[in-house]
Amino acid sequence: MPLSKLHRRCLMDNLGIQEKKLIVAFENIKRLTTRTQSTDSVPHGEFLMMFVINSVMKQTDPEISATACPGVMISKLSDLLQISRPTASQMITTLEEKGYVDRIAGATDRRIVYICLTEKGQMVFSTKMALYSGFLTEIIEKVGREEIDQLISLCERFHSAVCEVRGR
Repeated sequence: MPLSKLHRRCLMDNLGIQEKKLIVAFENIKRLTTRTQSTDSVPHGEFLMMFVINSVMKQTDPEISATACPGVMISKLSDLLQISRPTASQMITTLEEKGYVDRIAGATDRRIVYICLTEKGQMVFSTKMALYSGFLTEIIEKVGREEIDQLISLCERFHSAVCEVRGR
């Protein structure tokens, strides 16, 4: 249930300065990574899904033929993206309707379904990835490689700490 403005304000009033700054920083990062152009045919969440599919498929055993389309199971996608299976399935359905992915039944067990980028999906992903890469390169140049490495290291430490605290 969403908190009312009054409840959020009361919560914020009870936090220390560092906690408030951390919340604001998270929200700013979230806004940066989820903002898309209104004309963008691939929202950020779908782009991330395509990124993971592409990455996992590139790691797949090269001896498996391309026609076998080893792909990625939805359960693995949901685990890697840390989203629910129904959310991952819904996103895959949207990508499938756009012609960006195919669902391929397993050769030995038809109940297992693999997700693969289509040729169209690979082209759209590659185009969007090139734009995103250019954007990230500019940011790295403006901020500096050393500071970006520090940011990455801090994010990894922060992620570990959050997982540890949530695990209790």
